[in-house]
Amino acid sequence: VGRAIKEQPWVHPPWDEPSVRQEKHVAAKKSAGLAGLRETMEKRYGTSRVSRRAAVKGYDVIPTGSYSLDYALRTGGWVRGRIHEIVGKEGCSKTTLVINSMANAQRLFPKLAVGYVDMEQAFDWDWAEKNGLDTDDDKFLHVYPDGSEDVSDQIRLMAETGQFSMIVIDSIGGMESKQAFQKDAGDSVVGRNAQVITRMVKHVAVLARQHNVAILIVNQYRANIGSMSMRDESAGPKAAKYATTTKVELARTGETITHKFSDNPSPEVVAKEFRARVTRNKVAAEGKMATYWLITQETPNGGPIGIDQASEALAVGLLNDVIEQQPGGYYSFPWTKTPKDRIRGRDSVLEFLRDNPDRAKEITRLSTEEKSADLRQEPEIELETPEGNIIVDGQEVNPKTGEMVSS
Repeated sequence: VGRAIKEQPWVHPPWDEPSVRQEKHVAAKKSAGLAGLRETMEKRYGTSRVSRRAAVKGYDVIPTGSYSLDYALRTGGWVRGRIHEIVGKEGCSKTTLVINSMANAQRLFPKLAVGYVDMEQAFDWDWAEKNGLDTDDDKFLHVYPDGSEDVSDQIRLMAETGQFSMIVIDSIGGMESKQAFQKDAGDSVVGRNAQVITRMVKHVAVLARQHNVAILIVNQYRANIGSMSMRDESAGPKAAKYATTTKVELARTGETITHKFSDNPSPEVVAKEFRARVTRNKVAAEGKMATYWLITQETPNGGPIGIDQASEALAVGLLNDVIEQQPGGYYSFPWTKTPKDRIRGRDSVLEFLRDNPDRAKEITRLSTEEKSADLRQEPEIELETPEGNIIVDGQEVNPKTGEMVSS
């Protein structure tokens, strides 16, 4: 019996196997090590550098001014805390779009201001006010940099005040370093401009995240010498490529609306159609297309100057099935009860919506509130309980560990 017991190999109990004990030890060590690492990084770099999913709030979004573009971006507009690039050829409404975006930022965040860094010194104050921008000194800050080196410092000064929701740089194509003004006309300063723009874009990306400011960078395609391409391959686009969250390319479609004024018998262009294509999007799907009309002159039935809200309502209404296009060119609306209430023809629909702006707003509300899918949904967070915890979707959560607290 003693020999049999001595020769029998020892077998560990299944609940005490070395592999199981080792895995438990490693898991506990990892958990404790990760918590300690979080505390160390928060002490060294600040609490804003370490994120926990349970404590992340939803995006603050500023509408672009075009409902169809908001839908194409899949986020509802420009996300605060990120950099967004608007690019296109000359005369494709880039500045008008950012003016409408700034006006929406003022309406959505009335206690915050907007800033405009005018590199080209071509800001039209009258046109901006006609598009709804409040140019009062306590709502709007307009600056002229002497050189591209000053842009980062000016944006830093604005962002650190905590009083800005949006800052616009118009444009990268007009940026020149101070060194360029000190050189002779024949001297090359391309390398210096590339360094300054690259450093500026990366610095601005950090400022946008730290102070929750939406940064809009306007860029312009220029024709390359010796080719028919309109793509500018200078340092500006290359630097913005690695720092911007979204990129929207604007172009004119060539479609126009004309009107005959009483004092001028020949018809004048009163509205132009533009196309916006989302070519870069790091927070949602990319490659979406949107079109919108820009009214440049007031007409009896053309609506106010700016982006045409009637065409915007029609576009998003058709996308979200709020407006139904039926055979024979008829359009049916949510308030349509009989076939006689339908409207035939797209132009007639636009005329009806321009004459009835309340109906256009109703279509937009139904499209954006009830039918818009794929928009990022974040948990509802309420700060905070007496114990220092937070409420996430009705559940108490410890913000330090991210764990649910049992009631």
